[in-house]
Amino acid sequence: MQHSNSLFGSVLKVNLTTGEVSIQEKPQELYRHFLGGRGLNQFYLYQLLPTKISPLDPESIIIFGTGLLSGTSVPGATRISIDAKNTFSSGVGSASAAEGFSPALKRAGFETLIVTGKAKKPVYLWIENDVVRIEQATYLWGRTTSETVNGLRSLLGEDVHVACIGPAGENRVRGASVIVNKSRVAAKCGLGAIMGSKNLKAVALRGSRVIQVAKPKEFDLLCKDLTSKITRSGAAKWLSKWGTKSIRGKNAVCGIAFRHFQDGHLESLDGIDEQAFAPYEKKRFGCTGCPIACRQIFRIDDGPYAGAEGEAIQGNSVQDIGAKLDIRYAPAIIKATLLCNDLGLDIDTVAESVGWAIECFQKGLLTKRETGNVRLNWGDHETLMKLIHQIAYRLGFGDILAEGVQTASGIIGRGSHEFAASMKGQDLYEDLRIPKGYALGSALSTRGGGHCSGSPIVEFFGHTAGGTPLTGELAKKKWGDRTAVDPAAYEGKAKLVAFHEKLHAVLNSLGVCYFVSISESPDLLDERDFSDLVALATGWDIDAHELMKIGERIHTLERLFNALHAGFDRKNDYPSLRFFREPIKSGPFAGEVMDKKEFDRMLDQNYAIHGWSRQGLPELKVLEDLDLLELLNQLPGNL
Repeated sequence: MQHSNSLFGSVLKVNLTTGEVSIQEKPQELYRHFLGGRGLNQFYLYQLLPTKISPLDPESIIIFGTGLLSGTSVPGATRISIDAKNTFSSGVGSASAAEGFSPALKRAGFETLIVTGKAKKPVYLWIENDVVRIEQATYLWGRTTSETVNGLRSLLGEDVHVACIGPAGENRVRGASVIVNKSRVAAKCGLGAIMGSKNLKAVALRGSRVIQVAKPKEFDLLCKDLTSKITRSGAAKWLSKWGTKSIRGKNAVCGIAFRHFQDGHLESLDGIDEQAFAPYEKKRFGCTGCPIACRQIFRIDDGPYAGAEGEAIQGNSVQDIGAKLDIRYAPAIIKATLLCNDLGLDIDTVAESVGWAIECFQKGLLTKRETGNVRLNWGDHETLMKLIHQIAYRLGFGDILAEGVQTASGIIGRGSHEFAASMKGQDLYEDLRIPKGYALGSALSTRGGGHCSGSPIVEFFGHTAGGTPLTGELAKKKWGDRTAVDPAAYEGKAKLVAFHEKLHAVLNSLGVCYFVSISESPDLLDERDFSDLVALATGWDIDAHELMKIGERIHTLERLFNALHAGFDRKNDYPSLRFFREPIKSGPFAGEVMDKKEFDRMLDQNYAIHGWSRQGLPELKVLEDLDLLELLNQLPGNL
């Protein structure tokens, strides 16, 4: 029997030390200020975490948040946000993953799952509607993520959704990920290591309740209209055809970290273009309720990686393994991606650490004495597979690489830090010399080292992803400045990034995928579409301006968290010095570097837009305008 369930889920709190489980209702006003997902997660972390506590301390906290619209018929509303202290920095730690876990948690009755404490022995959480149990998982410890999912489904049912860690999380590898249903990855910030530090192997759940919205008929009609809008989009059609593995757009603007940032452009995409993977693709599908279907199943039938099969290959895989390590063999890229997923590793962290090591070895800064008598070369996929295992199990040289490139370079010394690409401590995978808005968004990312907190990918995808042609006129209409059509321009990028910082915070807090939004292409869903959805779902009188103000509130709260817990300010908002010193060697922007004065000007402009000081710290007035002073002076109930 199906039961109705409020759009506003409860808060489930589990203390693994004591075994205590509690369920609490939250006032709608709290959702009105933070929506759900990432927004509520960050609010709870700010309120509950002592500043001196380390990410891997037993009393540290990890939070799973579904998003306000998750579990409804909104296309793309399938993402779970997972938040904690960042293992690389002790600042903001936040990542998300798609698939059925998030809707199932909402349908079980919960918006938020807060886990604290540490179990004496390995456990998993079992959630089925009103039933919440802490179960022993000793028999799962040491298993890969696919083995863990298979084991739990054989016990609990094939319809169970699972978020779990692999050996990397158990061994507290700094870049360990949380894997959802074998292939969807909450990759960044070491969240898998935090689960491992708590002896929490997995969260398994089943939810069967129907989510209620305020105006169901109007809401369903709007969802159908917006689904049609998505299917008409050229960008969506491109994603449906190629998935996310194409790197042509980035390569066209010299945004590829070829051979670990020694160049930003590849003269040839042979071996890593879309056609290289076509012979191995066996199935195309999408997340529940999403019309884009950008996911792909691959199988390798012969060669050294015969038998490898699963969902793999996105833009990160091709850029990280193919371009950064110069591996031009599609089966190896597929295998490496599947292996990272199975062991519970962030592929960005693996590729950056290995790429740094190869470059240092080539320059004589690393020797075979440190690498375990292994010679490191570009394109050597056999050695890569060995290193992935060594990182996950902290064996030999892998134990150093498991710390991430910033710490690893400190261990090795000899000037190797000059080639370590990280931001706010976290490994970086994207080249930032040419696409200036993309660079600024990555540099300002509150979680560090990534483009998913505010980088405008329209700088390069608008021209190449099959969507509406990105003219200066359209860019001005959508983002307030014509310069979005020019990736190399500094002018206007502070405003473009500020828009995307707010939009990305909103989408993560609604539980909606970026790929259905204006973040991907100007002909997809914009902030007005999302405010209309929120209004009909909740019954609130809310418009696009207020929705984006919520995004501003979340983004500012994260900035405060970083200042308080990690001591971050302006000095932590710069890309690696390499991007200011070493020019692009080939392609249409050969000879260019990032200009420090111009980058500083973009920082000043972005800070001013947000109401922050020149040091990048929120001013009192903006905290008052966003109601943050009042909100942060109140603990949320008995949490």
